[in-house]
Amino acid sequence: MEKDYLEILMETIASPENVLTFLHNTKNKEVAQNILDYGFQFNSHIDYTTDCVSAKDIVTVKYFTITRHAYGDFTIIIQIGKQIIEYYSHILKNKKYHFSELFSVRPPVLGSDDDYIYQLAPQFVRGFIDSKSGELFINSKFNPEYNPRFFQDNLDKILKEEK
Repeated sequence: MEKDYLEILMETIASPENVLTFLHNTKNKEVAQNILDYGFQFNSHIDYTTDCVSAKDIVTVKYFTITRHAYGDFTIIIQIGKQIIEYYSHILKNKKYHFSELFSVRPPVLGSDDDYIYQLAPQFVRGFIDSKSGELFINSKFNPEYNPRFFQDNLDKILKEEK
């Protein structure tokens, strides 16, 4: 089944090419479905709890499937439009903030490790794959170009706090 899982994963992340892809594994289907429905919670920056991968680099994806399998059988696929990331990253250049902080659908909360916890908009969650069965669950709300007004509001708030 591993080969089928890897093939499905590679096919799913292969398109569209105008996105950055992040992967995260979780232990049960209920948690994966919750992420699909409500968004992905992450500490500090999205890349602290995910791995950024490229469909053009099968070695990196294969490495992810091997090393992260211990975290669970359900692989969450997050894809965010490159233009949105570049737009906000340019504004935040030389600042202490990360673009992913702006994409939170709720205000951050302080976690137990004194890191802020954010909740990525569910529109960036493409779906998840059960690595054992190879079953793919697609998010009907998926929109990698999602850019609502509240992202700009989040940006305005953190830039105001920085002054």
